[in-house]
Amino acid sequence: QLEEMVQAEKSEALKKALFRGDVSLAEELLNSGISVESGCQSGGTPLMRAASVADFAVVRLLLDRGANACFELDKYTVLMAACAAPAPEENILKTVELLLSRNADPSFACRKQMTPLMYAAKNGCARVVALLVAHGSPVNAQDENGYSALMWAAQHGHKSVVLKLLELGADKNLQTKDEKTAAEIAKINKHSEIYSLLSLAAHHLQGRYRETIKQETINKFLTAASDHGAGSYSTFDAMEVFLHGLALEHLIGSLKEKDITLRQLLTMRKDELIQIGVTSPGDQCKLLDAVTELRVEEMRSGDLPEAAELEL
Repeated sequence: QLEEMVQAEKSEALKKALFRGDVSLAEELLNSGISVESGCQSGGTPLMRAASVADFAVVRLLLDRGANACFELDKYTVLMAACAAPAPEENILKTVELLLSRNADPSFACRKQMTPLMYAAKNGCARVVALLVAHGSPVNAQDENGYSALMWAAQHGHKSVVLKLLELGADKNLQTKDEKTAAEIAKINKHSEIYSLLSLAAHHLQGRYRETIKQETINKFLTAASDHGAGSYSTFDAMEVFLHGLALEHLIGSLKEKDITLRQLLTMRKDELIQIGVTSPGDQCKLLDAVTELRVEEMRSGDLPEAAELEL
C-alpha cells in the first residue's frame, strides 16, 4: 500500500513536470520506474498531454522511452492533438514530424471523421498541412458534416493554408452536407480575400466548359479589383489570384522568386515569358489569352477600376 502511495505521488509529480515542460525532472521520474503510459485523470497519457501543447522536447523524451505514438483516446489521436495545439507553428511542425517518423497515422479519422490534416488546416498551419499531405493524408477527405481541410481553413480565415491546399490539389467544388462550398463558407465568415481567391480558382474541367470558365475568371478578376480600393488592394495578392484563376498556381513560386509583378506579367510577350521560365506552350497560351481578354474587357468597359489600373 505504501508503494502504491509512492507511485501515485511520483505519477502526480510527472504530470506537473510535463505541464511545466521540465524535461530533466520528467526524465528523472521515468528513471525511477514511473510508467511512460501512466494515465491522466482525463484518460490520456503523458504523451497526449505533451503533444497537445506541441512540447517537442517532452514528446521526444516520452517517445524515446517507449510511449505509443499511435495512442488514441476515443479515436482522438496524439497526432491530432499536436496538429490542434495552441502553439507556434514551428513547434507544431517539429512535433508532427517527429510523430510521423514514429509511425503515427496521418489518415486516421476521429469520431467526427476529422483527420489530422483538418485539425492542422483549422489551426492555420500551412507547413504542417504540406507535411501531412506529403505523408499521405487525403487532401479531399470530408468530416461528418462534409467539411474538408480547405473548408476548415476558409472558415477560419487562414489564407496561407487555403493557397497551400489548392496547390496540393484540394477540390474547391466539394460541398458540405448543407450544400456550401469553401468559397461560400469564406463569404459567410466575412473572409473576403479568401472568398475571391476561391471564386477565381479554376475548375479542372475539360472540353467545351473550359472557355466559359476562363471568361468567368477574367470577369471575376476585374470584379474583385473593383471591390477593393487602391489602398486595400495592396493586401490582396493579385498575382496569386490571377494565376489560381487560370489553373497556373504552379508558377507562383518561381515568379515570386524572380520578383515578377502582375503588372510585368501582363505586359510580356511569348519570348519574354520563356526568359522568365514559363516554357510550357500550354502555360504561355493561357497567359497570353488572358492578357488579350483583359485588354478586350478594358476597351469594352472604357475605364478599369483604379486597383486594376495599378496592376495593368
